[in-house]
Parts: sequence; structure tokens; C-alpha cells
Amino acid sequence: MKVRYDEIQQEFKEISLMMVNSKEEIPSLLLGGKFIFIPALIYFIFFLICPFFGWFDNNLWQGAGIFSLAFWFFISVFLYSYSMIFSMLPKHAFKKFIILGILTKKVRVYYFLWIASIIVAGLLSIFTVYNILILSIATLISTVVLGLIFNLDISRYQIAGLFGAISAAKEKVM
Repeated sequence: MKVRYDEIQQEFKEISLMMVNSKEEIPSLLLGGKFIFIPALIYFIFFLICPFFGWFDNNLWQGAGIFSLAFWFFISVFLYSYSMIFSMLPKHAFKKFIILGILTKKVRVYYFLWIASIIVAGLLSIFTVYNILILSIATLISTVVLGLIFNLDISRYQIAGLFGAISAAKEKVM
């Protein structure tokens, strides 16, 4: 779907005003956790299965476990903050605004790719000699690379969105 910068700017202006005037209920702290739960669950299932397959080093496994907990905590907090931004919008806003539909589709695609990369890394950890190393390293690399690509992908909309938010702030102040 093609969209012009002036359309994005106008939509972000309306979205910003909706957020400023939001009467939506503040969501539970656990609400945003459901998005991170599935990838973390898949990862830790493979993590717990690794000792039963192939080459295994207990110290390496425990070290990777500590690293994994820190990694998933960081990713959880990072993704949670983004998910809460959109909780300020009413449900009908996602059908009304083209840009929210585009962003929602992009988030779903990258989320699916992320889960797929974790599953591939998990399968490699079970069926190769690299075991827990491949799971930890491949998950980290795929998360960083997909995050960078996602950021590049949505950056095309960010400047127009920024100008829309600025014009909404001017309108609100005046």
C-alpha cells in the first residue's frame, strides 16, 4: 500500500491528539508481557532440552542461562515500553488510520520472523554439536539484526510522524 508523507503527518497529528485526550484505562503491568512470553517460552524450552542432546558442558550451560535471563529481561522491558504506547488508543483507531494498519502488519511480520529464528536456533542447538552456544548466540544475533532491520523499515514513517506530533502539540498549546 502506498501512502504519502502528508497523509502520515496528518494521521500522526490525529493520533497524537487522541493520545493526549485519551480516556483509556491504564493497562495492567502484565498486559504487555504476553507478547514476549511466547518467544521466551520457546527459547527456554530449547534451553532446558539442550542438556539431554549431544555434547554438553554444565558450566557453559549455566553461563548461558545467566546470560539468557539478562537478555530476556532487557528485551522484555524494551518491547513492553513500545507496546504500552499504543494502549492509549481506542480499539477503533487501528481500523481508522492507515499508518497504524501498516505498523501493525510490520510488527506481526517481524514478530513471526523472530519466533521462527528462535525455533531454528533451538533445533540447531539440539541437532548440532554446538548445543547451547548456537541457541544463545543465534538468538542474540537474530534479535539484534531483526531489530535493526525493523528500525530501518519503520524509519521511513518516523520523520513525517514527528512533524505530525509537533503540529498536534502546537494545536494543543494554542
